[in-house]
Amino acid sequence: MHFCLIDLQRDFFEEITNDDETHRLTGNNGCASEKLYQLCDATVVPEYRDLVRRFMDVPTLAERLKNEEYISTEYRMCDGSWH
Repeated sequence: MHFCLIDLQRDFFEEITNDDETHRLTGNNGCASEKLYQLCDATVVPEYRDLVRRFMDVPTLAERLKNEEYISTEYRMCDGSWH
């Protein structure tokens, strides 16, 4: 299981817990947008990457959540699972 704290205003993430595979892809902290896109490119099937990148767009997240309790999307991972 992997948990991160993401500061939307600073576009910064800090890893709280991780599994070895995810840690290898993201590191401990850094630019949230950059790391989310790297993780997307490494784990999401190509046909869903644009959708996931738009969903993970940190600079627009606060505005997209402004009048919503939550947002969601569905996509397929490289291992065949759906998220």
